[in-house]
Amino acid sequence: MSVLIPVGVSNRHMHLTREVLDTLFGRGIELEVYRYLRQRGEFASKQTVEMIGPRNRFSAVRILGPLRDRMQVEVSRSDAVFLGIFPPMGKFASLPDGESLELKGPNGSIKIAENIMVSRRHLHLNQADADEIGVRDQDSVYVAPVKMTADPAESRICIMGNVLVRVQENFIKELHLDTDEGNACGLRSGDMVYVVPSSIGYYAEMPSKKLVTEHDVRQAVLRKQKIRLLKGTIITPAAKDLAKSYNIFVE
Repeated sequence: MSVLIPVGVSNRHMHLTREVLDTLFGRGIELEVYRYLRQRGEFASKQTVEMIGPRNRFSAVRILGPLRDRMQVEVSRSDAVFLGIFPPMGKFASLPDGESLELKGPNGSIKIAENIMVSRRHLHLNQADADEIGVRDQDSVYVAPVKMTADPAESRICIMGNVLVRVQENFIKELHLDTDEGNACGLRSGDMVYVVPSSIGYYAEMPSKKLVTEHDVRQAVLRKQKIRLLKGTIITPAAKDLAKSYNIFVE
């Protein structure tokens, strides 16, 4: 079954602890909601921090709430190159060769050399969504965009592999990408993707049709697409034979 999943593209951001927030903004300050996020209870705060690297700086990096037990700074690979740091991908580890990053707020600053990473693209699902798609927590899947522009030459259609599945009961289904990944694939927050089984390798479906001919099936094969059959769809015999060979049809 094809399940539509919305995309959330994240800019550079950070999650802070109570202690770090007190240091940067003053004791007892509370994060103020700027905008609620799709995941329950999470929000972008009004408070921002200056992020200073060995090479360059970003003047206003937003803090996401609520506060956590562990600090976490997430940047894209392009951000990291601009700052002059080389954090690991998808895991917490110390920056190499004594690198550090300074976070500066209105009340103080701190230097950190860990808890900084380039976030791995990941898929948030609750258990019901995971069961519907047929995946489990910590699986890796492929995803593919649904939309295409009228002119195929203007589309940046791509399959993204190695997408980590995260399953928690309070999650709302959403694919999280950073700005590098969103720009590379022409995706923005609110766009939709499919989960693509790695054994299939098809990136999308052709628009449903009332009549499916051999030509339609050949086009689907060339474009690595599936054809979803509507109730009452007429299929020519040649199309049926060819589609069976390539497992093109989905109900």
